[in-house]
Amino acid sequence: VLRILRKGEALGNPDELRPAAVQKGFVHVRVNVCGSPLEFPESSPSIGKVRVKHRGILLTLKGTVIRSGGVKMIEGEREYQCRKCNHRFPCYPELEAGNRITLPASCPSMRSKGCQSASFQLIGDSITCHDYQEIKIQESVQLLDVGSIPRSMPVILMDDLVDLVKAGDDVIVTGILSAKWSSDVKDVRCNLDPMFIANYVRRTNELKSGIDIPEEIIKDFELFWAENRATPLEGRNKILKGICLLRFLGYSR
Repeated sequence: VLRILRKGEALGNPDELRPAAVQKGFVHVRVNVCGSPLEFPESSPSIGKVRVKHRGILLTLKGTVIRSGGVKMIEGEREYQCRKCNHRFPCYPELEAGNRITLPASCPSMRSKGCQSASFQLIGDSITCHDYQEIKIQESVQLLDVGSIPRSMPVILMDDLVDLVKAGDDVIVTGILSAKWSSDVKDVRCNLDPMFIANYVRRTNELKSGIDIPEEIIKDFELFWAENRATPLEGRNKILKGICLLRFLGYSR
């Protein structure tokens, strides 16, 4: 669905409206989920509560980056041509299968008669590559019960999301839960390792430090407690009187 939205965004402005326009590449639709996790617990589970039922749906995970890998280049798309009917079609690598490309069993041409050919050739200079980075996030220890082990989740970052975060950052990641197949070994059971394909990443470090308090308020705060340094309880009562009028004066504002 996100791939279709990206194509729609890239083709959103027709060429006839802007004759000199050039189609923009690498357009990404980013989804930033807002609101309290308590309102939608199924879409905002903790990392330790992510299960198979969450696979394939849009989730929002919170955690701390404990590992940040290097930025790599990964293949994102190839274009092939049918040797029989010359139909061109794109093929996309599967991250779940180690970024392996699987060609269709027959020509995907939508012609009425059908081609049914299984012979294709790669079109030169049709390979599109993307920036790629793997990180790992871990759920906050402060939110766990005593004795609980914090769980972690590998996260895939691509294109403009790479190099946005580093180890130690608190982040909120929106994306889709998927799984990566382990390597194929004869007579060995194949396992699936969970991975989270990110669509949007937000650093909560910036949210915490981005609170702008005016200098006047800071000075008033310091002056207030300087005047009530000897009697801090009286200073507290002044604050409560300004908030809890019903308790102190017997009526509400």
